[in-house]
Amino acid sequence: MADITQNFSQLLLTYGPGAMMDLPDNAVVVAGLQDWDYKGSNWKPVEEERLVALLKQQLGAKLSPTFAGLRHPPMFDEDRRDSNAPGVAVRLFPCWFLVNEASSNGTAAVPAGALAGNEKRRRMVEYSELDVTSGGKLSYTGSASKAGVNPIRFVGACTKGHLQDIPWRYLTHRGKDQSCRKPLYWVERGVSSDPSDISVQCTCGASISMADLYKPQFLGKCDCHSPWLTPRRDGSETCNDELRLLPRSATNTYFPQTVTVISLTKSNDALRQTIAENKTTIDGIRALENFIVVLRAIPQLKDAFKAFSDDEIMQALANDDGSGANPNEHPHIAEFDMMATGAAQIGSNSAGSFFYAETLRKASLALQPPWDAFLTNVVRVHRLREVTCLYGFTRLEPPPTPAESELDEIQLAVNGADLARNVEWLPAIEQLGEGIFLHVAPAFLKQWLDAKESVDKAANLRDRERRDAARFNRPPKHRGIAYWALHSLSHAFMAELALECGYPLSSLKERIYASGPAQADRFGILIYTSTAGGQGTLGGLSSMADRVGELLTRATKRLALCSNDPICAEHSEGSEEYPLQGAACHACLLVPETSCEARNTRLDRGLLTQTVLDGGFPLLG
Repeated sequence: MADITQNFSQLLLTYGPGAMMDLPDNAVVVAGLQDWDYKGSNWKPVEEERLVALLKQQLGAKLSPTFAGLRHPPMFDEDRRDSNAPGVAVRLFPCWFLVNEASSNGTAAVPAGALAGNEKRRRMVEYSELDVTSGGKLSYTGSASKAGVNPIRFVGACTKGHLQDIPWRYLTHRGKDQSCRKPLYWVERGVSSDPSDISVQCTCGASISMADLYKPQFLGKCDCHSPWLTPRRDGSETCNDELRLLPRSATNTYFPQTVTVISLTKSNDALRQTIAENKTTIDGIRALENFIVVLRAIPQLKDAFKAFSDDEIMQALANDDGSGANPNEHPHIAEFDMMATGAAQIGSNSAGSFFYAETLRKASLALQPPWDAFLTNVVRVHRLREVTCLYGFTRLEPPPTPAESELDEIQLAVNGADLARNVEWLPAIEQLGEGIFLHVAPAFLKQWLDAKESVDKAANLRDRERRDAARFNRPPKHRGIAYWALHSLSHAFMAELALECGYPLSSLKERIYASGPAQADRFGILIYTSTAGGQGTLGGLSSMADRVGELLTRATKRLALCSNDPICAEHSEGSEEYPLQGAACHACLLVPETSCEARNTRLDRGLLTQTVLDGGFPLLG
């Protein structure tokens, strides 16, 4: 079988440990970190001490006491296609299959997929009954010739990520003879695929309808199975969740839990910055007596430190207390403070630098009202580095995003499934990009926030955030009306940028900075793009910084009328089903899910400008 490859972002965000996927011949689940094989020392650390400190503080006992930090996933080696090649292992799942042959009423066989009368029957078999070829292909040998098999479409899962085969034989014989081992058949009537038209039948006469399996509590309690881990079940683990039926191809089979930070330029001191960028490697050799000699011998470090003397390196290391950032602090705070300094140049324009930006002179932008009062500064970000780490996942229900935390303190969701029984490291990817940062004037926002109309609207939004949290049985996260308004403006600005900058909308991302009432004033929007290669730093996006006023004017002008009005505008108060969705739809404010930091929630164009309903107190008049 040919090598199956995925890029790094797919491996972390779609097909990480515990994710189900279909290969050409088999259905599998991606193995945990214990089976990510780097073949010895062939692995690359991801240097990001702020993120490591945050993970240690937030995840606590979920990490090993000897947690070593972040690593890139194993990289495919074109020259090594044998058993010694690095890669990510997968495990066969599910273990129940349907034989590719059909028979009517248990009599003569007919070609696979054919209908005999109004009923199609296929034999159900377990993995232990199958033949396996040297190439890994599965087949079943019954009374007739050898036949192919397909993995069954349904499995059992719980909201904590546990996954297991449905106990088909037990459920089919529920209340009957549990010792029966006669053949089971998957029976479909008609072509609708409605659950009531699908049943599992035993030749003893016992049967069960798929509609029954969707009933609450019908499948019983979760058995804590984790087929991607070793061992697959931990005897000390308990789970009180109900097992729920889950189609393998459903969109709610895998929700990754990730956290993303923008790398900082810690200072303008080039030596300190170089040490920060290579911290993991340096820490691994620092205890050696001949530390400097070893450092000068490692190609990566030799080139990075060639401009500095031995005494300068040792002195800088002695002055480095290694404390890093406050792990309780939201990563957005340090990012905002770095970009909002107002300095003409932020970071350095040297090779290997993580961040480099320029603050544009406001006078050169020729901003017109209201943007001249709305913006404090505009920053052209020539280069940035984004690090994303996967630390867990959930099924059935999405976890809250880090963007839902208050700006003064971040809370990571820690009730998801583990990536390994003993988490010694976590997978992460680093991507390079460019962007535009808008520093929003606090005085402009505060004047709007203090108005009676805004106070009333803020109370309404707070109640809607509470109702949404109650749907998922989790504590509410209140981001405030300023976040809703800036988030809505960000989406409109992104859509306008995509028409001009050369990047598609799906390639753009956002970071919203909006402090709460009792926090220091931090308001801003970062629109950026990032990729695993250098394509994210070609300059098409950052070059738009000079035209910010024009682009913002066009973006907000489009928001006054939506092609779905008046229906779209009428949703400004939200709905019972979508309380975090205001006057926003795919024709005006919604963007691809990969572009939004809050899953297209907390959006309302009525907060920015007058809609056809002419209500409220819009931020921009």
